[in-house]
Amino acid sequence: MRLLRSFFHVFIAFLIAATGHLSAQSGVLKAEVLTLSDAIREALANNYTIKASALGTGATRADLKAEWGTFHPSIRLNQTSSEDGSPVSSDPFSGDRPPASVSETDIYSAGIGGLSPIGTTYSVSGFSQNRRGTFNNFADEYYSFAGLEVTQPLLRDFGFSANLVGVRLARANHESARWRYRASVMNNVTFVINAYLELDFAIKNLETANRSHELAQSLLDENIKRARAGDLSEADVISARARLAARQEAILLAEQGVIIAENNLKQLISSDTSVALLSRDLVIAPPPQFPNHQPNPAVEFGPALERRPDYQQAQLDVKRADINRRYSKNQLLPSLDLVGSVGYNGLDARSGQAWDRVWERESRSYSLGAVVSIPLTFATERGRYRFAKLTQQQAEMVLASVEQSIVVDIGNAATRIETAKKRVAASEESFRLAEQNLDAELKKLRAGTGDTFFVLTQQEILANTQIAVDRAKTDLQRALAEYDRQMGITLERHGITIEGDTELAY
Repeated sequence: MRLLRSFFHVFIAFLIAATGHLSAQSGVLKAEVLTLSDAIREALANNYTIKASALGTGATRADLKAEWGTFHPSIRLNQTSSEDGSPVSSDPFSGDRPPASVSETDIYSAGIGGLSPIGTTYSVSGFSQNRRGTFNNFADEYYSFAGLEVTQPLLRDFGFSANLVGVRLARANHESARWRYRASVMNNVTFVINAYLELDFAIKNLETANRSHELAQSLLDENIKRARAGDLSEADVISARARLAARQEAILLAEQGVIIAENNLKQLISSDTSVALLSRDLVIAPPPQFPNHQPNPAVEFGPALERRPDYQQAQLDVKRADINRRYSKNQLLPSLDLVGSVGYNGLDARSGQAWDRVWERESRSYSLGAVVSIPLTFATERGRYRFAKLTQQQAEMVLASVEQSIVVDIGNAATRIETAKKRVAASEESFRLAEQNLDAELKKLRAGTGDTFFVLTQQEILANTQIAVDRAKTDLQRALAEYDRQMGITLERHGITIEGDTELAY
């Protein structure tokens, strides 16, 4: 008999182990076990906000290249043919009209030219013209020229400030986009951390609701037994049943909270846009404890400015405004352009011979002059300059406002950490006392001097204090993550680096 009992126990143990193994395998198939690091990694790969921000960085880089392309030289080719017939007046005596004179012209030109960063417009070119007609019995006569033509502004549109304005604005835009991308990554990593912590809290809240339900069920079972024995009134049984039903509702609400928290986390870490996203199961590991940082805003404010994307973007806004102001100031000047050309001419009845004369530099050609243009009122230029100055002042005020906001944000984040630490200590002490009170009420009830109502009330107080402990611990972790974000060190804290413009390494 003893041998049979031993065999039975071994068989039951094997069955339980096999069932657990199958359940574990089933869990692997149905759910994904995520650590916080896994969730962050999936967000970096799949989050649409991060992807959209990366595209913005690529767009500004393309725009910067396009602005530099303004100074790339271009090849210019031209070929035109024309015929011009000039009528001749009729003879006043005879009335006869002589044949019209006709001239034909063919022009061929080729060259390379462009704009320099100091405003110089240049062209190195050559052209050949063949003009013939009735005036020379349509005999070919090629006129050729090769040389350099230059226009150099001396006041308006002169210098790097005036001509590199597009490049400098594009570069500032690109730098701003890079900081915007960093902010997007940093913010979304923080969102993932918060969503992960909230899911962990929702799971703990559900566990607390289930434990509270089990306590109420245990008390109801005990009350029923004691009522049947005549040691307890039926009212105590009814009171226990009512509270049990209320705690079932708490379980339903806690289950709803878990589902919503899961969906919020899935939205941040998945690229799935179908309804299948809602049916994807998530099982998370307990979140790691963040470093217990002791914030010191007075010391950490300066370094935070160097890392905060919003502050760096505000500085770039001031820089863009200054670029526009300096360009507008340049446009207040009158236009004074130095124009000149130098080259050699060739003339012959044959095209090749005409070009030979050009290369032999037999006939030099040059010109030098100046073109002046002065607006009568400068109304447009003065208006644009005033607009640029006010825009720069506005950007400087915004920068100061951002700096002030960072001071307040860091101070508030530090306060949340200190408050959360105190809440954790207070709620843990409250939970310890609630456990003692519930134990005391249970002893009084079993001794016949207590009341079911007080036991149920203490059970609910115990559940609420457990929720308060979990809430305070979650809020402390969130406050630490938020302080990292306010300090601009979220990426460094989690080992994330941005290589180049958008390449993430984690």
